[in-house]
Amino acid sequence: MPIPPGTRGDADRDLSAALVLLNQLRPALAQGDRVQQNRIVAELIALHAPLGDQWERLADLALNNGEIGLARRAIDLFVEASGGAAGAIYRKASLLEQAGALREAFDLIGSLPANLLDPFALAYGRGTAALFLRESEEARAQLERAVLLQPQAGAAWLSLAMSGNLASDPELADRILSAERGIDDAPAPQRAAYFYAQGKVYAERGEHRQAFIAFARGASEVKRLKPYDRAWDRGEAEESLRGYDAENLAKIGAAQREPTGRSIFVTGLPRSGTTLVEQILVSHSAVGAGGEIDRLRLLANEIRGISWPALSTYVGTHGVAGIARFWNHLVDERLPGQGQIVDKTLGTTRLLGLAAALLPEAPLIWVVRDPLDCAWSCFRTFFPVNLQWTYDLDDIACHFRLQDELLRHWQDILGDRLLVVRYENLVDDPGEWIRRILAHCGLPEEPQVFTPHKTERVVTTASTMQVRRPINRDGIGAARPYREFLQPFIDAYSK
Repeated sequence: MPIPPGTRGDADRDLSAALVLLNQLRPALAQGDRVQQNRIVAELIALHAPLGDQWERLADLALNNGEIGLARRAIDLFVEASGGAAGAIYRKASLLEQAGALREAFDLIGSLPANLLDPFALAYGRGTAALFLRESEEARAQLERAVLLQPQAGAAWLSLAMSGNLASDPELADRILSAERGIDDAPAPQRAAYFYAQGKVYAERGEHRQAFIAFARGASEVKRLKPYDRAWDRGEAEESLRGYDAENLAKIGAAQREPTGRSIFVTGLPRSGTTLVEQILVSHSAVGAGGEIDRLRLLANEIRGISWPALSTYVGTHGVAGIARFWNHLVDERLPGQGQIVDKTLGTTRLLGLAAALLPEAPLIWVVRDPLDCAWSCFRTFFPVNLQWTYDLDDIACHFRLQDELLRHWQDILGDRLLVVRYENLVDDPGEWIRRILAHCGLPEEPQVFTPHKTERVVTTASTMQVRRPINRDGIGAARPYREFLQPFIDAYSK
């Protein structure tokens, strides 16, 4: 077929332009220049450059920069370049999940013919997505298939264990326990995940000693792979406080002219009740969405630090309006639409100075829980992110003490701007504390916020099952049956 006049020349020019842009991308990556990186990706997309598999890496780059629109367009070009291959479509679904579009990702995976992908990957992907989407029967069916296909997949056993209460499902509980015979040769992360599943079986059966042993086995597997660096953790905590005081925060806040009230920050230790507070807020008609959106990290990257000296240097050069506009753009990319949003990203306690200074209208909430209950809940949870301190009771105590120091510091500086919510008070008197939370965020009372378990939304944290139940006191005293095993934490935390 003859090439239309001018087409070859246009293609050559586009390819040359793409090569120039790719050469520009290298120094932009080396220098951490987000603006240049995003510009180059956008121009490559506009060119529809013939980059083949490189579109996947460009999509990841855009996603890491918080540019979800660019990431979507780049991954679509990756799928197009693959000729619509099933593997490329599955990769797109993975990116959509990372971007918070779990329903879209689930539907995309469901559209794929089962014979075109690795059967285990397909079953596990569908099963875990269905679990978070509250599609219990689909989750159970797919995860059952996954463990049949790969009995050594500890992560699949753990997801299956999360799908229900194992005390009322003895057949599944026994199958999980029986799977240990084939788990010895599995990779360490899969062995670890399996032992957390085993621990859940024993815990829900009330076999406390066996439960602790199983969780400890899982934790020891992960700790060998991801040792906790106490010095680094303390250094980051100290850096996050360095130089901040009420006067400095007020000075930055007074200079801010951009709107900064769309975001509500809910922070605290993992397993402290932050997801419950998020669920309450997201139940309000004025709050559009929430989640662990991890966008303050991008502000810290832009500022090149988290301390007051780093922020002061940045503001002295760039002012405060631009960084607030950048934040609002990031939020719009991640959670488009109207209304306020809830950011309950793990690690916000280390970035609270940036949030308090640059976003003076943003409500700040810190949730606390009984230390022993919280420690036990952290120890028994297989976190999908790098929380190295959760795999050892002494390490948990070390991290908790650092967090206590942070809370005291920010309470002194922020005063009433920081609402501290004690989990036990919230579940004992939800009416009173929900009203306090709403008032702190400037939200009027609405009846549905008092029954947050009825709010349909995707929760992808370890609390995905708990927030589907009415507010209850089941978490209070959860560590009591394990107190003798938790003595190392008690001793280390009380030092």
